Amino acid sequence: MIFLFVASTTSEALLVYLLSTNTMSKAKTNKIAKVDEVVVKLNSAKSAALVQYQGLNAAGVVALRDKVRENGGALEVTKNSLIFRALLKMGIALPEELVGPTAIAYSNEDEIAPLKEIDAVNKSSEKTFFKYGVYQGKLLSVDELKKFISLPSKSTLLAQLVGGLRNPLERMVYAMRYNQTQLVMTLKAIADKK
Repeated sequence: MIFLFVASTTSEALLVYLLSTNTMSKAKTNKIAKVDEVVVKLNSAKSAALVQYQGLNAAGVVALRDKVRENGGALEVTKNSLIFRALLKMGIALPEELVGPTAIAYSNEDEIAPLKEIDAVNKSSEKTFFKYGVYQGKLLSVDELKKFISLPSKSTLLAQLVGGLRNPLERMVYAMRYNQTQLVMTLKAIADKK
């Protein structure tokens, strides 16, 4: 440790050391709290993505944050070292070190919709891109994340399921009514002949 002034006594040097380590421990405590905050947000999110946002100006980042928020997510710029430590705390090891500015996109309501907004920006900008994804406590590579994003949203899948279940039921009701209608028509024809 380097002191900026020369202490005249040993007790002054000890006091300066204690004060400086206390300040450092506060900074370390703040970093630990931030890592824990990131872990909580990643665990509570339905999905998340690490995004390189360097190609966007301030207005572009604000617009992207607004679009992500409208679709039930959040976009936060976080230090790479804190992201690395948070993922390690979750039991996820990154295959390589994060480089460049990174934002975490948390999908809190719909797993896919906020990430689709980011993907649209990624397609229009050459410098922004996905680095990794996190889904159900597992790390997704860029290819896996793009396949994940290409899926329809949860609401669309539920609508397709309900429509798929409704169609056979409607057919069954029609088939049952058809036989009853045919029976009534046949009986009416016989009655008219007599």
